[in-house]
Amino acid sequence: MLQVWNLCLLGLLTQVRTSKALRDVSGFDTAPPKIAIIGGGIGGTSTAYFLKELFEDNAIIDLYESGAIGGRLATLPIAGYNYEVGGSIIHPKNQYMVDFTSKFGLQKSRACSGNVGLFNGEEYVYRDDSYKFVNFVKLLWRYGWDVYRLKQLTDEMLTNFARIYTLQTEGHAYQNVTSLLYDMDPMFSKMTHNSSAAWLKGFGFHDLMISELITAVTLCNYGQTPDVHAFVGSVAVAAADPQLWSVRGGNKRVAEELLKHSRAAYLRRLVAEITPNGQGHFKVTSSETETPDSRVFSEENPSNIADSDLRSQDYDIVVIAAPLTKDNNNIKFVNFTKEFDFPGHYERIICTMVQGKVTPESLLLTPDDAIDEILVTNPKLMFNSFGKQCPVDAHDYSYDNPDVWKIFSSAPLEEDQLNIFFSKRNSTNVIDWLAYPHYDSDQKLGDFELLPGMYHVNAIEWAGSAMEMSIIGAKNVALLAYKYWLQNPNAGMKMPLKDEL
Repeated sequence: MLQVWNLCLLGLLTQVRTSKALRDVSGFDTAPPKIAIIGGGIGGTSTAYFLKELFEDNAIIDLYESGAIGGRLATLPIAGYNYEVGGSIIHPKNQYMVDFTSKFGLQKSRACSGNVGLFNGEEYVYRDDSYKFVNFVKLLWRYGWDVYRLKQLTDEMLTNFARIYTLQTEGHAYQNVTSLLYDMDPMFSKMTHNSSAAWLKGFGFHDLMISELITAVTLCNYGQTPDVHAFVGSVAVAAADPQLWSVRGGNKRVAEELLKHSRAAYLRRLVAEITPNGQGHFKVTSSETETPDSRVFSEENPSNIADSDLRSQDYDIVVIAAPLTKDNNNIKFVNFTKEFDFPGHYERIICTMVQGKVTPESLLLTPDDAIDEILVTNPKLMFNSFGKQCPVDAHDYSYDNPDVWKIFSSAPLEEDQLNIFFSKRNSTNVIDWLAYPHYDSDQKLGDFELLPGMYHVNAIEWAGSAMEMSIIGAKNVALLAYKYWLQNPNAGMKMPLKDEL
């Protein structure tokens, strides 16, 4: 008991010293740090929230976002209802999303239930039944014990993944993605240097399992084949959990609440460049943009900067919460002695939302077939998935809801193609996303710390792109910024409590 008391007292004294240091210095001069966050998606808004937690009221935070808060979390109104068109599902073990939803008084919606079919372009190699036990037997019949072994492997991965919550609660922070993954589980960093297919074969999984079931989930979730590295492949498999959920009113509600509770200033401006300004400071130059809503990330729809409206602001810390790649980097880094290398590119995914009546025969179905979600096992088909949607305020499919379908594809669908799939279309909306990184089997992972005082949240996406991953990256960057400002690597650290008495 005395040991526990001493640990608690030591943790309290550590927090008091850290708080006193912050009050004494309020930075390296008399003013609190000025922090710029560039990007208002889930990564940027959660960074603002975590910085507010760490600095309390001793920091000035500006968040730059030229479009809608939420970024790749977005909804679209159709026939009087709203539908998810971006990140749409949350895993039950995503602790940060679970906690935020509860803390902000938001409600969960169960992911729309429906029958799933695996389609190879010529036939359905698997179809759901109305009874779960029958589905398990059908999967077992086709894929053998690989089905059970995949669940075991995924459960083990999720258990080890959950270590990050303890590490971040204790105040650990990492300058690069590789070290963060390694501390979660040394195996995770190895997984980023092997393809999902090769990794699963190493565990004895059969080719049929990989070419059908694994291909279906990687195409659906990332628009890519099992050639992606094994860690992101495991994230895709975890996203097939039957207990997935979403936030009532849209997942973007979490980002909106994070921004509100952070008390950061929301600047509706587009950042053009970042420049070092001497003595560890940075100058951020921004402009109003002619595109009022940048939810749709499209190479054909770039934002236009009005040169006459350029405005610069000095900051002590800059956090970039947006993708940085050679092919899609609108931010210029000017007069830095370090040359920044942002390799790779983001995968283009077309989300086509159609309110209308499907022609079953076009999908090799009959009018009596009860399939609500089609996943494909053939990457050469014109779509990656084709599914009936629930409004963000609905619990499940309802006769009162309009028939709305979401089609993910790597290229826009032509009018004649849509006319084949639908006998009637009341409305058609196309959202052109640069949705997530294009993953390699031997992935180069990025750095959270670009320079002392300048950080990149979205570096974590090269390990895996998901809402929870972005929040983990945000927490890590907030801790890095806090330690940097106090010039104390132990700032934010908390002593772990041990069980023994």
